[in-house]
Amino acid sequence: QGSGPGPGKTAPPSSRCSPGPAPKRPPGLVPRMAAPEEESSSSDESAEEDNESIDDKMKRITKLGKEGKVEELVKEAKAAEFTPEMIKFASLKSKDMGNIAFQKKEYEQALEYYAGALVGDVPEKHKIYSNRSACYFQLGKYTEALVEATKAIKTNRAWSKGYFRAGRAALEMEYYDEALEMFEKGLDKEPSNQDLITWTEKARGIRNQQNQDKLVKKHTTDYSKFDALTKQQEEEEEEEAAANDPNRVILGDKYYSSSKMEQRQLKAMLGFKEPPPPPFEPEFNTELIYQHESRGVKTQNPIWDPTSREWRIDAKPAPSRVDYSDSQQAQAIALFLERQTDVQYVEEWLRMLDEKASPIDAYVRGVRDLIGQLLGPQDGEKRKSHSMLGDDARWLFVGVGTGLPLMAAVRHLPNAEIIANTAHRAFYVAELTLAILRSNDVKKEQVRVIHRPSHELAVVDPDGEDINNLTGKVDCVVMDYEFFDPGLLGKGVLTKINHAKKKLVTSSHVMMPMGASVMCAPCEIICARGNGPDELDWRVADESRWGAFYEVANLDDEASSEPWRALGPVHEVFEFDFTDSEMKLSGQTDLHFVASDDGVLNCIAFWYRMSLTSTVELDHTPARLSGSNSKIEGTYNRHATQWLAAPIEVCKGDSIHVRASYSRSRIRFEVVSPDVPRLDRRVSCPRWLLLRLREEQRLDAYRKAIEKALAKIMEEREEIPRLDRPPLRIVHLGAGLTQMSMVAARCARDAGISEKDIDTHGYTVVAVEQMPKIVKLARRALRDNDLDRDVFVCSEDVRKLPSQPARAQLVVCELVDPGLLGEGILVLLNAARIKMCNAFEHQVVPSRGTIWAAAFEFGERLGGYQGFDMGAFNHYRTGLMVDADGALEKGYARQLSNVFEVFKFDFEKNIMPAARTINLVPTDSGKITAIVFWYELHMDSAGDIILTNWPESLPPADFAMLEKDVHRPAPNRQAVCHFQGDYIREVTKGEAVELDVGYHQAWPQFVWPGTEMVQKESGERIPKPPPMPRHRLSFEKLKHETEDLERKLQAGLMYDEEMLGDGYAAAERVALEPNGNPNYTIDPQNANYFH
Repeated sequence: QGSGPGPGKTAPPSSRCSPGPAPKRPPGLVPRMAAPEEESSSSDESAEEDNESIDDKMKRITKLGKEGKVEELVKEAKAAEFTPEMIKFASLKSKDMGNIAFQKKEYEQALEYYAGALVGDVPEKHKIYSNRSACYFQLGKYTEALVEATKAIKTNRAWSKGYFRAGRAALEMEYYDEALEMFEKGLDKEPSNQDLITWTEKARGIRNQQNQDKLVKKHTTDYSKFDALTKQQEEEEEEEAAANDPNRVILGDKYYSSSKMEQRQLKAMLGFKEPPPPPFEPEFNTELIYQHESRGVKTQNPIWDPTSREWRIDAKPAPSRVDYSDSQQAQAIALFLERQTDVQYVEEWLRMLDEKASPIDAYVRGVRDLIGQLLGPQDGEKRKSHSMLGDDARWLFVGVGTGLPLMAAVRHLPNAEIIANTAHRAFYVAELTLAILRSNDVKKEQVRVIHRPSHELAVVDPDGEDINNLTGKVDCVVMDYEFFDPGLLGKGVLTKINHAKKKLVTSSHVMMPMGASVMCAPCEIICARGNGPDELDWRVADESRWGAFYEVANLDDEASSEPWRALGPVHEVFEFDFTDSEMKLSGQTDLHFVASDDGVLNCIAFWYRMSLTSTVELDHTPARLSGSNSKIEGTYNRHATQWLAAPIEVCKGDSIHVRASYSRSRIRFEVVSPDVPRLDRRVSCPRWLLLRLREEQRLDAYRKAIEKALAKIMEEREEIPRLDRPPLRIVHLGAGLTQMSMVAARCARDAGISEKDIDTHGYTVVAVEQMPKIVKLARRALRDNDLDRDVFVCSEDVRKLPSQPARAQLVVCELVDPGLLGEGILVLLNAARIKMCNAFEHQVVPSRGTIWAAAFEFGERLGGYQGFDMGAFNHYRTGLMVDADGALEKGYARQLSNVFEVFKFDFEKNIMPAARTINLVPTDSGKITAIVFWYELHMDSAGDIILTNWPESLPPADFAMLEKDVHRPAPNRQAVCHFQGDYIREVTKGEAVELDVGYHQAWPQFVWPGTEMVQKESGERIPKPPPMPRHRLSFEKLKHETEDLERKLQAGLMYDEEMLGDGYAAAERVALEPNGNPNYTIDPQNANYFH
């Protein structure tokens, strides 16, 4: 329209073919044509002048379009007398042409078209501004990109993508706070937008890292200006030498040969910038733990002086005289540890109920026996009252525990006044106690619950303001089992007993338990020195066996404890009579042992025998050292082990002099003779890593698969000319102490890798382990086994490594948890594949993995436990691991479905499964409260070598698996997904139900169809939490507050220089005697958390 003559008119030849070049059009606009010549009264000269003015105008409009000056462009378009219809048509056409140019990555041209699109009244202008922002972003013009994104936001504030564009631009301009704010505002508009979720987390991480870097930079002196003259020359020389090295390993932006330098020097010279170390590296003073004459003296603790920027030594009160009042850090740490103890409280009691642990049964029998003693012997049908106490005695239960001893007393003493003191600060403990009492029809008049720590109990005026306390003294006191840790005194029970005796009891009171004896034996926790299943020397493990407090062990459970043996006879150390008028808070004795065998004395194991009443006893003696059968059932037997200041080699017949002492909340042992060498402790190791060194089945499966893979690789190498052969490279993910790395290195040697190959090409194995303290031990182990030239330990996240020039032919991955995905095998293995391997030219061990599962019902029997309803504890089944064989054997779980396949993963071919729906056919009627799942790993490509944690009590889905080389790890545990509240599904035998299965990066997900899903801050979608009882809601609140306090403390102790020195000293003091202050109740096993 407008491009030809009017109706009924014929255009002359001159109007169809104009002489000269056509005028240049503005971006996206079609100019209005001149009128036909017969309607024009202008001369040829005036027409030429008009053509020149139009040409200039087109150039000006084009320039405005390129510069994005939309307002001026609109004025020019109006001045050119374009009709609104023409402008609208041209704008829409320009938008389409801009989109096409953008797809072709012609960003400059796209900007011109988008500028033209903005001239007319085009719909959804905010999208055009957003596209212009994207163009500028791709061109690296981040300021202009931010301006255009701001216009998109102003045009439509409800559109999330405008905030996304603004956030990306601000992030590139290093406006980290503003970028994070933009992403968060976008999430408010569209919470499910995956791009916004991802970039919000990235922006938050970059912002936090930037803040930390600023803090470090603020307190760091830059010395580079003093050596700037020589630094450039050194870098050029290094780069020139490295560029010519074909065997370089990259950890940063430079290349260096891995065969020409020590491991520690390597990382420092690679150009990779590690996180800055703390300004003070502490040494653990073992004299504070073990030497008795050191108790009570001043301890030398480092304090950071920000003025002089130096550490000064400041004298603090001895750790054995703890009150924490002089240190805010100590008070904060103690508060966190107490809250952590409260969070763990219910999980421990639930496990004891499931296992029917003997301490619970012993306490119930003890209460019944005590009631029988108070009521006296039977005389016909009547009972004679005790000479001083009877059925109307006042009872005080200090600590409620499971509530079973308390309810046993309520059942047998309907007329007695019974008081239950929760002895905790956590409010959920009181609410859980009340819920249990209500579910068992216990009336308020029968039991009075006092919720406060035990040291705050007092006898007060009944008419006074303090209504949450005792109104009179009590006749019977039951100190619950929760106050006795494996070392007897670790939770400060002596001060609690003294407090009760001085302020709460009558003169003729009865105390339960009556007393306890502490027993001990000198032991060796056996450390393999070439005689283990891997034939490696692990003497370095002895250097990691230390701690401020003693540790808990179950010496009767071979699967969960390291191998050990006694090097001397059992001795009684201390005897405590809780019926005495006052308990002494300290004591000391000397013990003399004669070594019964040659060995390395590295710890003292100790335990206790407790007399609850005159006829009921609780004995924790290890079965191996007990003269009779142990009186503890199940797997709950607990013992304490205290590491010595240094390991001592002893011979059979040697005399060992040990001095034992106790304080208000710990027992300690010191070897007086033979002499103990001083050994400063710097590095410790998680105990589960040491246990893995003994997993013969897992080790055997990996070794066989590595040997099989290397045989294939070496066979293929033989077909390549020697000069063209790439070096053999193995990547080991999740290396830990590098046990499997050393096994792989030895397998490579056996396969044909020689010393000459190592000298020429460098390391054979690159072990990736992110925990720095583990890396230190691993490097020591490599030197002890003469494999430090074969294995290089990288302590970085594999995702942050640059692409490696020397590509690996084999990836060995130990990132496997009981549920297969929990340690991030999918993410990290994929990153290693991209950064360190050639596509489709490498093998993976394990090659494939399958997740299997079955439906279970847990906790059914808690509804009638010893005649009481303990079902309230089922609300706290939140663990992620379970021993399915043990649960079925002990009867606290039952299987409700056959085994079904969940997912199949092909790690070697990188084939991942999709989410799907499973038809589940119950094999029995009941309530599905959990899905238990486990893995089956095909270690080699052929699937002949299998590693699986399949429960041995469940038959395999395919019996052909049993004909293969099957290995099971020890201990054999499975993963579990517990359902809560309304998500517990009632099923009937034979009636199929559907179950949706999916997975995130690190965990499978089992959801009933129709479940409402919500999104977490991380972007993960989870089922909406169901309604919970009040005590569980209180628990969740406490857990959230504890996690928040933990994050703050970790940040302060890691990055705040002013807090670091005093914080370390505070953590040391709390760890040495966590319950030395009676105002706190801390599980001693948490005491080393920050230390």
